[in-house]
Amino acid sequence: MNFMTQTLYRKYRPKRFADVFEQEHVTTTLQNAIATNRVAHAYLFTGPRGIGKTTIARLFAVAVNATKRKGFTPVSAEIADRLQDGTSMDIIEIDAASSTSVEGIRALKETVHITPTEAVYKVYIIDEVHMLSSSAFNALLKTLEEPPQHVIFILATTEIHKIPETILSRCQRFDFSRFSTDAIIQKLQKIADAEGKTIEPEGLEHIAIHARGGMRDAESMLAQVFTLDTKKITQKDVADIIGITTTQEVHDIVHAFVHKDIARALSTINTVSMNGHCLESFITQTIEKLRIVLFFAISKNADTTDIQSVIPVAKAERTILKKLATHTTPAHIIHAIEECMHAQPRIKSATIPQLPLEIAAINICGDTPNNNTPQKKAKTQQSETTVPAEDTNTEPKKTTKTDADAWKKCVHDIAREHTTVGHVLAACTQVQFHDATLTITTIDITLEKPDTTTDSSQLLSYAQNLMGGTLSHQ
Repeated sequence: MNFMTQTLYRKYRPKRFADVFEQEHVTTTLQNAIATNRVAHAYLFTGPRGIGKTTIARLFAVAVNATKRKGFTPVSAEIADRLQDGTSMDIIEIDAASSTSVEGIRALKETVHITPTEAVYKVYIIDEVHMLSSSAFNALLKTLEEPPQHVIFILATTEIHKIPETILSRCQRFDFSRFSTDAIIQKLQKIADAEGKTIEPEGLEHIAIHARGGMRDAESMLAQVFTLDTKKITQKDVADIIGITTTQEVHDIVHAFVHKDIARALSTINTVSMNGHCLESFITQTIEKLRIVLFFAISKNADTTDIQSVIPVAKAERTILKKLATHTTPAHIIHAIEECMHAQPRIKSATIPQLPLEIAAINICGDTPNNNTPQKKAKTQQSETTVPAEDTNTEPKKTTKTDADAWKKCVHDIAREHTTVGHVLAACTQVQFHDATLTITTIDITLEKPDTTTDSSQLLSYAQNLMGGTLSHQ
């Protein structure tokens, strides 16, 4: 009988703190807490998905319970093995996403006073804790504040802003960071060597970039790539399997943007679309490369190590991107990045997915700059609202047809807010508009009560407050 193979991220999950890539600020602090016997009763791990929160929680639960260990690695023993395998009854993992109600927390409170069966501490790992309801959080408060001495709580979340302040104040908080591209490549290479697979470095870099700092996502994509029954996995194989574009296609469009080659840009976009690659991922990679070109463009006389310290650049493409930077200006690259960022969120809702990117390419490569990006819209609106220089001609400007139409629209808008004022203004005639002051002729208005007459200037004062301007009447 064939059983399902174990996933790579479970098979190669770290079994000791020394195996953990990066996150030193977390692992070092936890190890020191164990060494100095300053273990807290509650911890809160926060950060994006797939960066090791649950893994480190398990490592801490095993290390704090190991009576015999070498450094912070438990010495092989029956209890230590069960703790490591997750079969011990003293390490309880709760998925808050599937148990959000208060009943689950009440059940926890009933069992929390039971002493550990074989370990020193009973460790509760509550994953996705932000999914708990408000009543569940309230039920957890007292237990979290004063748990039994044999209990340790480790809460994990990807959305720290949803955790109540009353919970945060009762925990030691650790913020996990995304893995660097180099760390992910190093871990993937280690797995590939252990699995007897050969994969091109460019392919590993593709996976690492596409994972966006998530080690678990990278390992899942690597497992998908390993389904190829070939001796050597190429960069193209990786791109075809996980649906990302090759480095060459990204370099092609960046080259087209730098040299304002519209034909090449549109041809590259069409190739990416026809090959079924994710256009959003393609734009993301394009923006990343344009960012590198931008840094090279603003530091043409600086050493490449200065750029390397700001943004990692693969050796294979460093020369290519640096050469492109000599043919453009920072202003043009910033314009290209803005256009790509403006096009990216419009792909999902577009009838033709590649159309927003094609429009962006035309705006980037064309001679006429686009004024529809959010930044340029803001500048345009700002320039429109800027008060013009004072005209030396002091003569009042005569009313034109355009002014009359604007006055009618103004009256209509005011009438929607206040019917009476709208009726008064509708009976008025615009005389002139000069120096931000509108002069109109007014009449006296008789209200419903026959003996009551209201001066229209009183109503105009109300209209002035609504319009936020200055009104004069004759």
